[in-house]
Parts: sequence; C-alpha cells; structure tokens
Amino acid sequence: MNNFYTCDLSLKEMLMDIQSGKIQLPDFQRDWRWSDKLIRSLISSVLQSFPIGAIMMLETDSKNRRFKVRMLEGVNSDHAQNEPTALILDGQQRLTALFQSLMSGKPVSTLNSGGDEVLRWYYIDMEQCIKVDGDRETAIISRRTDGQLRKHPGEIIHLSSIEKEYAHSIFPVHKIFHFTDWQGGYHKYWNFTPDKVKLFNKFKSEVIECFRLYKVPIIKLHKETSKKAVCTIFRKVNTERAALTDFELLTAFFAIDDYQLRENWDKRSKRMKKHPVLASLDGTDFLRALTLLTTNANRSNTAPSCTRRDILELKVKDDKRWADITEDGFIQAAKFLSDQKIFRAKDLPYQTQLIALAAIFGGVKSAFESAYKLLEEAPEEHVETAIKEEVRKASMAQLDRDQKISRWYWCGVFGEMYAGAANTQIANDFSEMTSWLREETDLPSTVRDANFSQNRLLEVQSRASAVYKGVYALLIPNKCLDFRTGVPIDEKIFFDDDIDIHHIFPKAWCENQNIESNVFNNIVNKTALSATTNRKIGGQAPSDYLLRIQEEAGINSNQMDEILDSHLIFGDALREDNFDKFFDLRKEALLEVIEKVMGKKVVREPDEPVIFDIEALLNGPDAQH
Repeated sequence: MNNFYTCDLSLKEMLMDIQSGKIQLPDFQRDWRWSDKLIRSLISSVLQSFPIGAIMMLETDSKNRRFKVRMLEGVNSDHAQNEPTALILDGQQRLTALFQSLMSGKPVSTLNSGGDEVLRWYYIDMEQCIKVDGDRETAIISRRTDGQLRKHPGEIIHLSSIEKEYAHSIFPVHKIFHFTDWQGGYHKYWNFTPDKVKLFNKFKSEVIECFRLYKVPIIKLHKETSKKAVCTIFRKVNTERAALTDFELLTAFFAIDDYQLRENWDKRSKRMKKHPVLASLDGTDFLRALTLLTTNANRSNTAPSCTRRDILELKVKDDKRWADITEDGFIQAAKFLSDQKIFRAKDLPYQTQLIALAAIFGGVKSAFESAYKLLEEAPEEHVETAIKEEVRKASMAQLDRDQKISRWYWCGVFGEMYAGAANTQIANDFSEMTSWLREETDLPSTVRDANFSQNRLLEVQSRASAVYKGVYALLIPNKCLDFRTGVPIDEKIFFDDDIDIHHIFPKAWCENQNIESNVFNNIVNKTALSATTNRKIGGQAPSDYLLRIQEEAGINSNQMDEILDSHLIFGDALREDNFDKFFDLRKEALLEVIEKVMGKKVVREPDEPVIFDIEALLNGPDAQH
C-alpha cells in the first residue's frame, strides 16, 4: 500500500482552508522569505493557467497529530480556530505568497531586489492583461505602501485611493475572490461607460475565472505515516528543491522526538540579538558552535569538528546539554567584541570567526564549571592531584583568556585566516585555543602563522575587507575623540551620533589635487567620525575645516591636536594640507597599532605601486563616504 494518494483542490478552497486553520504547517518548517519578483511571477502563472507544481501535505487530526503546528505567516490566528486536517510538507513558500497576496487583505512582507524587507500590494493591469498581444507576465505589478506604483519602465503612478485604481484600471489581486464591490465602484466611477463595462466583463471572464477555476495538484501522505518517514520525505523533497539549511534539517529530525528546536532558537535569538553585533547570527551558526562543544566533549580520540555531517548527527540530548552554554558563549563573545569596539554585525571582519569565538568562551566556561564540580563532589581529604590540576588549568583559562583571545582574534583578522575554508579554521582554532588557554600547548597556529605587511595596508580600499574593518575598529579603542565635540567614542556615542568611517582628506579635495583614487580611498585616509562632523568637513581642505571646527567648538590648536592624536593623525600635516606627509606618518602609526594587537612585527617591505584593489573589484568601491 502506498503511503500517499493524489487529488486536486481549487486554489480558492485551499486558501480558505489556510485562513480557517484547516491547513497549517508543522513547526519544523522554515520561515517564509520570498522576493517581490517571485511573487509576481507566481501570480502570473496562475493568471495564465500555468502549473505551479504539486503541493505535498500530511493528513492529520487531533487524535493523530504527530507534530506541533503553526499558522502560515500572515494568517490571523484569532480567526483560525480549527484543528488542522492537513500539514504542508512541500509548497509552503508558494502557498504563503498566494495567501498573503490574494486572501489576507494586508500588504505582503517581501524582499526587494537588494534583499531588504519591504511591504507590497499586488495588482493586475486590466488593459494589458486582455490585449490580444498583451504580456501577462508584465501585467502583474506591485506598489509600495506609500501608493507609488511603477506601471511600466519610466512610468510611475500613485494609487493612494480606490478611485485611482478605477481611474487607471488597475485591479487589486486581493479582491480576486470577492470582486463585486470593486466592480460596482468601477462601473459607477466610469458612469457605466460601455467601453469600461466591456473591459471589466472581458477581464472577469478571462482573468478572474482563471483564479476561480484554478486547481492545484495535491500529494497527501496518509495520517498513519510514521514521524520518521515524514521527516525523511521532507528532507529528501526539500534538499532536492530548495537546499535546506542545516538548522532546518535538524529541526525536522528533532521533531521526531517532539523536541521544538525552532521554538527554542526563537527565544534564544531574541535574547542574543539584543547585542547588535549578533544581529546576523542564524540558527546554523549557533549549531556550528554547539557542535564544536559537543564533539569536543563526546570524542576522546578525535578533534572537535563542525561539518554539516557533524551537525546532522546531533541528538536532542546534545542540544539540551550545550545550548545554554553556547548561548552564553555568544553573549560573552558580544561583550568581548564590544570591548574591541566592534558594535555592529556589519563591522565584523569575519562572521565565521564569531562562531569560533563563541565556542572558545563556551569551552572556557564549561571547563571551569566541570573542574569545580569535581572539586565540590570530592571530600577535601580525597581530592586527587589530577583534580587539583584540572581546577588550576580552568582557573588559568579564566584569568588569561581575554588577553590571549584578543591576540588570537586580531591575528585571525589581520592574518586573514578566515578567508578560506571556514569550518576547518573554526575547528582548529577552537581546539588549539582551548589548549592554549589551559596552558597545555604553545601558541595556536593562527597566532604563530599570521603575518601582515605594509603593502597589504596600502591595498585596502573596500569596506567589505576584513582588514578595512579591523583597522576601523582599532581606531576606537585608541580612545579617539570626535573631531567636533572632543568626546571619546564609546558604544553609546557610536550609535547616538551615527559614527561611521569617513575620509580625512576629503574625496573632492583629493580629486582637485589629482591624487589617485586608489590612494585617497585607502583606509589610511579614513577615520571614525560622526555624521554631523563629516557634513561639516564637506569637501574643504583640512586646513580650512580644522579652523572652522576649532572656532565652532571654542578650542585652540593644542586641544585640536589632542583630538587628532587620538585618531593617529598628525595635525601639522593637515594644517599644511600636505597629503603625502600625512599619509606616510599615519601609515606608520597604523602599522604600529596592528603590531601591538597581533603581538608581532609587521613586514615593512619597500613600497610597491598599487595597481588595483581586488576587493574593490569584487565588492564595489567604497562610495558611501
């Protein structure tokens, strides 16, 4: 006997069942994230009676429900009181897009071409849609919540009221299944003009009927299908089609044991993301750190690892044992990064190094707790030398950790150690750092092998570069003062005053002096400034803007020099508008700071001409400042 059967269901009936709660999601399903372009394409496929693919569901009921469930995104749970009769295993993205655009009556939360979240309403251009040679792909259009709609390339109209929908014959798709009120208003607006009546009637018969009659093929698994079989089918289907993340796959596996990994992650994520530097942290990043701690504890003869295979071999007991410690590791990592003056996720030199950093902090905490647990459980007269030694090592790891971790971190950044195979680097650093902190081994390979050269500094222009971000962060711990206010830049000032990195010798001035762009755009000519200070600098010569800042702030040249010194800038060079002198002096000052945090000498080979910056070619020039 097959585990499944097939049937067809009308699109309208399916969307109504979603609205009522008869169709829901198993909680292990991924979150909904679809682009505006994909949604328009999907609506267009239905409009043209093209197939949108089969939907796979699992039969269920209150007596035989195997999984925790949730509504599709956009469903009003207050109005959906039904126990689900089917759970969506494959097709969630398509059905959510159709429900939100056709049935919810609310703007759709989607993504624009740049990947930013936006709200959109969807419409059908009636005239374009029913033309003999009309392109029904382009007949589906979306508008922003401010009413602005791009009907055709170069043509923008505003749909700030329903009357403007009537005026432009633009039909809202969320009225597709209950269109009579809109139809009445449209005819009244046009005073029942025969051409407009004919237009709507043709639109109704050719377009609205397509949606009303559209059927979706369904593959339904019988409700008796075992949890293990359901999760295996889910994994196979989604791996082939949509490349599920490790977190999503493990969520499905854990559902077999009634363990709600997603629910736990949502709670942890909210706590951790109170720290802005952790804003880009996702469930898979978290699991990679947790897997390092798990494999380190569970394998006596092999090194810790965090490959996909390792993650998917995790058991529920592993998450229960290590999740709290992993969370604490990320929070400790965020505090450490704050001390290094790295406050935002976008300023992290390497997101992957954050995983190793969190695991290192988690490992230190775990070792400390385990050692003292041994001590507490053993009577004083029976405490063995080995236990005392374990406690001593754990204590040393706590005592020396920040200084050692800081050196390792900056060697990783300026040695660009995380530019290659991340999983191997993460695992090696976790293992070697844990041993180094416990004084069991000498320098870890990242500290030993990292090197930095003067010429590398002269290549850096792109803010996507780890070195660029690293230099930027190092300026703030140097207690740099804002040019305008003279206030030290701490975390509060950083966010309150919109601190970012800007040119010292302004771009416009440099261009007028015929200075090469690869030189004046270099990190050496940039520093941390508030948005207000940067606007006051404008495109002026340094000698001019320094005088203006001094006058407005009521400070003298010596006080201004103190501020400039905090940025590793030599005031005489700025007052002379001498770019070459400034550049050479500041380059050397930056190299000395890099040497200090890496704990080793920088290679100072003779200057070589910088032909191009490969990072700038790959990531685009730094045009924001």
